[in-house]
Amino acid sequence: MRESQRRLSNGFLILLSLPTAAIGFCLSSAVASTTWLLSTRYDLHLENIALIWLMGPLMGLFVQPIVGWLSDRTWWMGGQRRPYLIAGGTAGALGTFALLHLDALATATGLGLMTVAVFVVLVNDLATNVTFNPARSLVADLTPEGPHRVRGYAWMQVVSGVFGISAYLVSIVFGNEVLLLTTVAVTFLLTVIPAFFIEETRPASPTALAPDVDDRGGLSTFKALWPMAGFAIYGAYVAVDRSLLDHALSAVALPLFVGVLVLGIVWGATRVWRGHIRPSAKHRLGTVLLAHGFAWLGVQALFVMTFFYVRDVVVAGADGPLMADAFYAMWSDTAPVAADSAGRVLSVGFLLMNVVGALLPVLVLKPLCERWGKVAVHRAAMGSMALAFAAIALAPPTEAFYYLGMLLCGIGWSSLISIVFAIFSESVDSRQMGMSMGVFNSSLVLPALAVPGLVKVTEALDLDRGVFLLFAASLLLSFVFWMFVSERPPHHPTESP
Repeated sequence: MRESQRRLSNGFLILLSLPTAAIGFCLSSAVASTTWLLSTRYDLHLENIALIWLMGPLMGLFVQPIVGWLSDRTWWMGGQRRPYLIAGGTAGALGTFALLHLDALATATGLGLMTVAVFVVLVNDLATNVTFNPARSLVADLTPEGPHRVRGYAWMQVVSGVFGISAYLVSIVFGNEVLLLTTVAVTFLLTVIPAFFIEETRPASPTALAPDVDDRGGLSTFKALWPMAGFAIYGAYVAVDRSLLDHALSAVALPLFVGVLVLGIVWGATRVWRGHIRPSAKHRLGTVLLAHGFAWLGVQALFVMTFFYVRDVVVAGADGPLMADAFYAMWSDTAPVAADSAGRVLSVGFLLMNVVGALLPVLVLKPLCERWGKVAVHRAAMGSMALAFAAIALAPPTEAFYYLGMLLCGIGWSSLISIVFAIFSESVDSRQMGMSMGVFNSSLVLPALAVPGLVKVTEALDLDRGVFLLFAASLLLSFVFWMFVSERPPHHPTESP
């Protein structure tokens, strides 16, 4: 293995990608099953489900930077990242298993179902965040900057995408309950076992930083997030209003969200313009985080809200047998249950998105990056995803057009969770990679806190398939901000300017 690791062989890069693949499987499982489970089995309303989905971003906002900072300074069990992979994988398996037994846990503890659901999701998301940051940081730790790192993150997405595809296949063929049980095994096996076969190199002291790098452990990187601070305010408002005030402040939800969104755009545009007239590594980093954040506002909303579009528009309006049900019937001896049709259609759509996401990074994106540059390729991918969302909104609301739109979304998805990591990792000091990856995660967490606001917009405007126009607008903003990102920082972060 040492020789394979030294050569950065494809086999080693696949092994290096397995912990991230476990997270990819978990994410696909959550998209396919969480909203379905909470809505169908536990009869929770969309607003409550959006609040539960909010727990993940809230946990990631605080946990990932802390875990990143700690893992930069940890050496235990022969590694920096290894202890966190083992702990996160074990806790994630237990948290996923608990999702299937929320009612039993509520009865045993005497707590309300909503309270138990929030707690279990918090534990599960804590485990995911403990695992995800070190898993992504490992790729940057063990690959040199340039083509090798792009290749490492491309393989990360390929392997993660393959497991994401398999999660949706399990959902379609065997149902979401089997999917959740499978997730328990995959989470544990793919995070804990590979950790013992990846040899980490003990780093130099993380305090021995380059002259142009902040010596406070990368905390200055948080300053680049200030244009998205309003989203944190909105997320805090939602959590307090729903959990403590029983919707007493619900009347201000929509205007507050609109105000926060406008403020974020204006503040972001100001930062981008300042960086345009006076280019610097600092302003470039801020623009990268801003552009990435608005992309994830649309993507997180897609995860939360698409089930209801599929159920209330695609399935309800179908005038014949569903293709997803027919596919299920090919693999099963039992007739498809109508109540599960929406879940199957949802899973097929995300399956197609992940098929494209798994194949493109190595086969297409990596060669294009070598020719045109990583930023240019990623910018084009965000533009294509915006067009795909718009196409779903404007095309006839049929099962076939939904699948076609999700297939096109895969182009943006493939770059969003592969190439962008290579762009960011070359913008920060390598000795602070864990901390920096935590900050990078905050750039997608903060906008995700505002997803309940998009739910309010959807309800106020009585949108059905038009909700995809909201997703498209968010990706379009991301595309515009990426227009102002240079291919490389004006000064390399690990060198004196």
